[in-house]
Amino acid sequence: MTTTAVPASDDEDDRSPTATAPPAAPCAVPPPSRAPVLRPDAAAGVRLVAVAFGVTVVVTRLYLELTGYPQIGGGEYHLAHALWGGLLLLLGGLVALLWSNDWVPRVAAVCVGVGSGLFVDEVGKFITARNDYFTPLAAPIIYGVFLGVLGVSVLARHREPAPARTPTEHHAAVRALLRAESLLLPRWAHRLLLITGSALLGLLSLVGLVVLVALWSSDPDVSIVLDDRVVPPGTRPPMLVVASAGEAVVGVLLVLAAGALTLGRDRVGVRLCRAGLLVALAGVNVALGYLDAELVVSAVVVELALLVLAGRYRSRFLA
Repeated sequence: MTTTAVPASDDEDDRSPTATAPPAAPCAVPPPSRAPVLRPDAAAGVRLVAVAFGVTVVVTRLYLELTGYPQIGGGEYHLAHALWGGLLLLLGGLVALLWSNDWVPRVAAVCVGVGSGLFVDEVGKFITARNDYFTPLAAPIIYGVFLGVLGVSVLARHREPAPARTPTEHHAAVRALLRAESLLLPRWAHRLLLITGSALLGLLSLVGLVVLVALWSSDPDVSIVLDDRVVPPGTRPPMLVVASAGEAVVGVLLVLAAGALTLGRDRVGVRLCRAGLLVALAGVNVALGYLDAELVVSAVVVELALLVLAGRYRSRFLA
């Protein structure tokens, strides 16, 4: 009698013990964070707001000065430019909420900058009982808002992750501008321009030292005229003292910067130049704006241009 081996059925194979992997341990999912997340282009967007704000205020005041401060609307109504600023602020918010294209942050930043510039430019009417657009306190408030927005952009830039620098990142137009800069503005020409700007602005700022001496002078023949107004002899208006002392410090720093650059001490010269300009932009101009709003506009434009020139010299030749 013979026996034959019967092959196991498929069902029996399925029932045979097999090695199975242990169940995976559940992953701990961190709770969602409610902390604000910084946009990658946050600093550039806020910087564009600051530029649009400053340009709007300067252009608005220049336009009103040249046209004799016209009133749009006539008769009983007056469409103040603060109204248009509010509409632009609303438009910027709607653009940011409705679309997510790459151009949306730039358009929203321009709308916010121009709108806030038009609105804040009329701050004098909001803080005085007689709706005085020309109140001396308006210019320091406007300038303070401008500095605040710039400060936010600086803080955002420091918190941004460092981008990977690749040759393809620069737009063709930017590369063309950099090539033109290297051809038209070699190091010796750039240094000469920086020396000239620092020396001229420094000498003009040293007028503050002359004003300080005149304020403490007892000579009755010495008079100080500020914005077509004569400062009464023997008086020392606090804002005038602060502005004059600040301008004297700025003047000394800029003249020293010009001297250091002339002697070939480029790093020292650029540091002194930037320090003087930052003192002027961040502090002195606030007091100066209280005394003469038109003068501070011109000063800011010149100082910002010289600051950009010093920054480009440092990044091109001292990095």
